[in-house]
Amino acid sequence: MAAERETREEKAGGVFGNKERFLKLIVIVGLAGIALIFLSSLLKPKETAQTGDNLTAPEDALVNAESYREQLTRELGNMVASIEGAGRTKLMLTLDGTIRYLYAADSDIQTNERGGGEQQNTEKKSYLVVRSRDGSEQALTIGQVMPNVKGVLVICEGGDNERVVNRIKEAVSAAVHLSVSHICVLKLSE
Repeated sequence: MAAERETREEKAGGVFGNKERFLKLIVIVGLAGIALIFLSSLLKPKETAQTGDNLTAPEDALVNAESYREQLTRELGNMVASIEGAGRTKLMLTLDGTIRYLYAADSDIQTNERGGGEQQNTEKKSYLVVRSRDGSEQALTIGQVMPNVKGVLVICEGGDNERVVNRIKEAVSAAVHLSVSHICVLKLSE
C-alpha cells in the first residue's frame, strides 16, 4: 500500500518532478506575472485632464464626405443614364458642407431665481470622452448627419429634349430631396 502511494505521488508530480518543485514553479510564475503587471503600469502614457478644448473630430471626416459625394454622384449618374432618352451622361453635384458628427454629452441645467419671480436657467454641457491606449482623446460619437445636396448638374445626350429633361429633373429631385430649381440639365456636346 505504501509503495502504491509513492507511485501515485510520483505520477502527481508528473513533468515537474515532485510537489515541492511544482509549488516552486507556481510561485515563480506568479511573481513573474506580478512583475509584468507592475512594468506595464510604468509604461502607460501620462493622463491629461478631460476638457472640451482638446476634443477632436474623427480624422477621416473630410475623406468620408468626399467618398460620400463620389458614391452619390456615381449612383445618381447611373440612375440618370438609365432614363429613356438620356443617353451618355455626366453628372456633378455639390454638397452643403461636410459630414456633421453627433457627440454624446451630459447636460446639467441649474435654475436660479431672481428678483420679481423671474427664473434664469444656465446649462453646463460636457462631452463624453474616450481615451485610447496611446493616450489620445476623442469625443464619443453617437451618430453622423450627411450633408445635404445643394445642386445637381446633369449633362446628357438627351438634354435638348424637354420630356427627357423633365423626367431627369423629377427623378433627381425625388432621389435627393432637392427642388427642381436646383437641378440643371444640359445637352452633351458632341
